[in-house]
Amino acid sequence: FAGWSVDYLHRISKALVQEAIENECTAIAFENLKHIRKRISNASKFQQWAFKELQRHVEYKAEEHGIDVDDVNPAYTSQRCSHGECGFTHEDNRDGDEFECLKCGKQLHSDYNAARNVGWRLIQHWLKSGAGRATSQLALKSGTVNANGRFRPTALRS
Repeated sequence: FAGWSVDYLHRISKALVQEAIENECTAIAFENLKHIRKRISNASKFQQWAFKELQRHVEYKAEEHGIDVDDVNPAYTSQRCSHGECGFTHEDNRDGDEFECLKCGKQLHSDYNAARNVGWRLIQHWLKSGAGRATSQLALKSGTVNANGRFRPTALRS
């Protein structure tokens, strides 16, 4: 089991870094889940280990390509509307795999909406910290996000 899980984490981390390279991204963002699993039983220890290991694998693979890896506060990323002009946050915006903003009506897969928020949150963190990274963009499965919260779809590949 241990060998399989380590191999799996290596394959996933390699795919994440490859996607960032293909989209010419300068960073990969993760949610900081250090404390999120404390309220779950001991079974969550494997989940915490796997998540930490995945991020560690991504960090060393990304470093070879000059891609930064950082994490952000995960609070409300799945409940906040990722539409750049909206940002309305409410627990009823998300229903399982579906996200529909109660304010602006934007509809997305809930995980994709959360990923957009994670990327935007990292760029906002860099802006506030004066890290000089405001021109960065982060890859999402179907596009990129920039500091203004604007999302650019990736051209379809044949």
